[in-house]
Amino acid sequence: MANDEKDRLGERLREKGAATETMWASKSDRALLAKLKAEVEERIARDQRERRKPRAFNRILCAIDFAPNSLRALDLARQVAMENEGQLFVLHVCPTVPVPLGGTVTGTPEAEDTARKRLEEIAAKHLAGVPHELIVLTGDPSDRVLELQSALQIDLIVVGTHGRSGVPRFFLGSVADKIVRQATCPVLTMRRE
Repeated sequence: MANDEKDRLGERLREKGAATETMWASKSDRALLAKLKAEVEERIARDQRERRKPRAFNRILCAIDFAPNSLRALDLARQVAMENEGQLFVLHVCPTVPVPLGGTVTGTPEAEDTARKRLEEIAAKHLAGVPHELIVLTGDPSDRVLELQSALQIDLIVVGTHGRSGVPRFFLGSVADKIVRQATCPVLTMRRE
């Protein structure tokens, strides 16, 4: 009987720990999105005051997963940003993990820190001379890309594709497919070689 009680107590403690991490990630993501949105609105207002000639793509979002193809997509996004004197937002989403009968579990703050460090290394190699913002969020990658596109008034999304999620999504992959179908701005996809 005592072992069953210990097991139940241990399970409750694990659930409480997972809920605390989920709340932390959600609060952190909301604060980051609010900060970025305020910066974008300020830049739009400044461009209007300075009567800057509008470009086709002022705000470009590139979502990367650190795969070689997503780095190729980042190079393409950098080129588009330079040609349009635009700002580049580089996003990495730490995915949530579905737990059977338990919903989802978010990544830990350590996973986000690791991703941010990796983004900084990549930015140092690939983004010299381009105004950019590095963003790490937690959740479903396609949902987070679409939320960020809306919140920051993104003009162009650039993503790499994997094409390994089954026959219906053979050419794009599930994340890129959902972004292409639901985004309200142009989406540029980079196929695997």
